[in-house]
Amino acid sequence: MLPLITIFLLLYFSSSCAKVTYFNMENTYGPYCNPLSKFTPDAGIIRYAGTPWIGKCVLNIESCCLPTAQNGSLIPNLPISTRFYLHLLAQPLCLTENITIKAGSGEMINIDCNTQNGSEYYFDTEQLTVTYYRSEKLPLSKFSMVVTPLKIKTRMYTPCNFDCFSDTYCIERSLVCDRYKNCPNGVDEANCEYGHHHEPLSFRAKVILFFVLVSVILFAICSILFCYFCCEVTNQNNRLSFITRDRKSAHETGIEEYSGVVSPLLSSTLQEKV
Repeated sequence: MLPLITIFLLLYFSSSCAKVTYFNMENTYGPYCNPLSKFTPDAGIIRYAGTPWIGKCVLNIESCCLPTAQNGSLIPNLPISTRFYLHLLAQPLCLTENITIKAGSGEMINIDCNTQNGSEYYFDTEQLTVTYYRSEKLPLSKFSMVVTPLKIKTRMYTPCNFDCFSDTYCIERSLVCDRYKNCPNGVDEANCEYGHHHEPLSFRAKVILFFVLVSVILFAICSILFCYFCCEVTNQNNRLSFITRDRKSAHETGIEEYSGVVSPLLSSTLQEKV
């Protein structure tokens, strides 16, 4: 039982330590569908969460580490330091799904089932808004897309952590060998060994794994309690049976002794009657 629980815990926590942020689009319980929230990931996987829902999910992504003034606000009129790179892995469903990508500059594109898998897009902006629409709860979708904020070498405000071996881009070192192409030329995934790497679980898989783990723990607790009470009842029954048997034996012994003893008065009375 303990090894099984350990395996579940390792899978759960390893899935929570991903190098990229997994934006599971789900507007009922998902934390990423608040239009007022903004996220600054090293890179992100935007994908359908795997749960049946309908409506709209708005995700705001910003580039990291922009210089700010003393009051905390961004310094105005700075040159754009980020080029968002989008790589479509799996297209959305026809009739039921639609994705709109809007840059801070106002540039906008639409992604639907006619968009080919593997399509790539670039936006020179510090902020990107992804609006994901679903009109039907079913069928479930395989939609997923990689979003990477590429840092432009000639305009970036932080050191280059990983050079994409081009004259233009840098990315965060945490994105190297994460199974996703973050550099447009794919150099971040070259010469990588994936033998000990596990792809993080989706939100739906985490929920299922959590309930399975809880069920296993509850089953173990119930089994222990059941065995404890059964053994306790059995011991009490054995104890009562032993006491009853002793009392019965003592009672029978007393009767035999009483029947074997005849008083002198009773004996003389019997002789007179004879």
